[in-house]
Amino acid sequence: MPFEAVTVTRSYEQVVEQIRDQIRDGRFVRGERLPSERELGSSFGVGRGVIREAVKVLGAMGLVEARQGSGLYVRNDPLPSVSRAFVLSVAPEEGAIGRLFEFRQALEALAARAAAGRRSDAQAAAIVEAAEATARAAVDGDGVAFGEADTRFHAAVRAAADNPYLDAMLAAVREMQNDVVHLFIDIPGSVAVAAGHHRRVAAAIAAGGGAAAATEMEEHIAYTATTVAAVLRETAAGEEGGAARHP
Repeated sequence: MPFEAVTVTRSYEQVVEQIRDQIRDGRFVRGERLPSERELGSSFGVGRGVIREAVKVLGAMGLVEARQGSGLYVRNDPLPSVSRAFVLSVAPEEGAIGRLFEFRQALEALAARAAAGRRSDAQAAAIVEAAEATARAAVDGDGVAFGEADTRFHAAVRAAADNPYLDAMLAAVREMQNDVVHLFIDIPGSVAVAAGHHRRVAAAIAAGGGAAAATEMEEHIAYTATTVAAVLRETAAGEEGGAARHP
């Protein structure tokens, strides 16, 4: 099995890290049955007690579930109840969206700061590549490609931040904002500005500059929030005007 033997103290943390990374990388997919405790212990070079402790942590993270009499299965649903509560709580109006962006701004900045201090070379390269992909999409005027690259960029930053709680909250926030993303992409010039933000965030993370990465990310989210708010106001004004003309 594709695991590395654990030789450090508090070895259950290393077990958690390896299984978590393989689930996130898609090597284990949702619903797939994991090896038994005995098999995992043999692969990692640890006792079954260490495996049980790791399973408890992975279960609390929402990544796996133990089924009575059946075994351990991949769940890959980080903090599902919290995420679901966030998604159901947002209202589709300017004030609520603005407060959501305010919340997201703080989390994204924290993720960028953490990513700058924890990222591996491969993770830094993935962040830079995703940022460049948004820039190419902006030049091509391809909103679909920009949206995909933007999602990849922010996911890469979250992965490099290496904080499952932060990851879960940001994933939930982005899910709540799905309905307003197109408002931003459809505005001429907005994706080019955002791509420039992405490049600066990526450069700061690659250079290990936590404070700079956080500041650049804050500016990026603030710009997105301001742009979306303007579109929402214009849309609301248009609807009110139409209602006045057709009582």
